[in-house]
Amino acid sequence: MLKTIMNFKKVDLGETCNGMTCDFFTQNLRDTHLIDILHIKFSGKYRPGSMGKSELGYMTGNYELGKAVWRPFKIVIDISEVDYEWGDDMELLLDISDPKSSVMIVGDKNRKAISTLMFGMETEKDIVDNKFFFDDLEKGIEKLKRK
Repeated sequence: MLKTIMNFKKVDLGETCNGMTCDFFTQNLRDTHLIDILHIKFSGKYRPGSMGKSELGYMTGNYELGKAVWRPFKIVIDISEVDYEWGDDMELLLDISDPKSSVMIVGDKNRKAISTLMFGMETEKDIVDNKFFFDDLEKGIEKLKRK
């Protein structure tokens, strides 16, 4: 049971965001304390349509948190383990990232849905044909290092 204090109700982020998780990994710039690459890896189920607003908030919030805490030069946004079927709000995650200094990793759980989000429902295009999206972490990092 959640305790109420002065009309405030304790909330649970995991419950609100449908159990979405986020892990951060860093890679330093040569032999310095500076962070060259921040890898932000999300996992979980993104609920369809507007029900996924909380998951989107969790993802964009953690993206901004990671940027603020580690101040990296480049960012890998890894959604390869996010089960995403549809919902226009996911585009907001794509909008906040800078294609000049970041890449996005997609996976089997969301590749088709991200493709239709970007190119339309009837598209035959594959999102990984775009220079920002990859289905392989190593290839994405390779590309990022060349940016």
